[in-house]
Amino acid sequence: MKKILKFISWRDWGIIRYNSVFQNAAAFFYLALVYRDFSLGYMGRVLFFGLFSLLGTGYGYLINDFADRELDRLHGKRNAFHGVSTRVAVAVLVLVLLVSVAVGWSFLRQPWFAAIWGVWVCVATFYSMPPLRLKERGGWGLAATVAAQQTLPAMLVFAAFGRLFTWGALAFVVYATVRGLSSDAGHQWRDWQRDASTGTRTFAVRQGYEAISRLYALSLEMEKVVLGVVLLVLLRDLPGVSVPGLGVQISLAWPLVVFYLPLLVVTIGRAWRGCIQGNMSDPYDESFQGPERDRLHVVHQSFPVVLVPLYLACWMGIFYWPNLFFVGAIALLYGLYSPRRWASSWPLRLFFRQGVQ
Repeated sequence: MKKILKFISWRDWGIIRYNSVFQNAAAFFYLALVYRDFSLGYMGRVLFFGLFSLLGTGYGYLINDFADRELDRLHGKRNAFHGVSTRVAVAVLVLVLLVSVAVGWSFLRQPWFAAIWGVWVCVATFYSMPPLRLKERGGWGLAATVAAQQTLPAMLVFAAFGRLFTWGALAFVVYATVRGLSSDAGHQWRDWQRDASTGTRTFAVRQGYEAISRLYALSLEMEKVVLGVVLLVLLRDLPGVSVPGLGVQISLAWPLVVFYLPLLVVTIGRAWRGCIQGNMSDPYDESFQGPERDRLHVVHQSFPVVLVPLYLACWMGIFYWPNLFFVGAIALLYGLYSPRRWASSWPLRLFFRQGVQ
């Protein structure tokens, strides 16, 4: 058990924090609500896919550490394979892939799933491994990161449940891709000075600080717009509920749209203006010393990653009470049981500040 926890918590719980399945959990709940799949069988498939995804993310970290063993040793960085022979390291990597196949066997028999997973394995492997080593090829490295961390995993979700060629799949995959671009562009934007000083040939270093700043700002603006497209798909596809006393039905997605529109109004263009003025906010900086969580953080992080899946999971629980498991899982994952967590979040943070004053 200790070894399992050590593996899961490697790199500050990175295989969970940076896992596309957890970041895009709303896709699972969308599928259940749209296709009325409320059963223990569906819950089991979601959990198996979650385990499959954790193994995939773990493989991504491990293959990167395997490729960078010597560099990490020279730079004094942590590496999972320090002190481990090449033979044992390769055996670990092969074992992770074999366990992934075993866990995801039922999904691998779905049309297109095996092909997409094969592409994912290649991208994740050659992002770090020679002869391609995409991470040192500028734009190719940026594209590979986005594809491996967001685009392909999102496609796998819909392929696993036989819904790959749908408008919902297209909307979620495009949104995941743009979010991935924002996340990695932000990462390179923050690390530009350090990467330039060490000669790391990232896209940001190759193209310059101004180029990565503009790309990050543009991707943030695109992300907000594409989120609106996803909500429109939810508005069209999700079932309706009757409004007591009015005799009409409204889509389950309307509360999400009502919450989103004011956020869009007050945040649209903010990243681009900040880029031009030289004071761009960074909603993807999750460090303790990072910027204060404000409306921009809500529209890019809290709303799509936490509130949307939580809202959909609650409706799933209403239709089929065992689905309340997902509500509890989201609450545990993001610490929603803590009053301090809510008190420190926008806009409640403003209310409590005024109360103190």
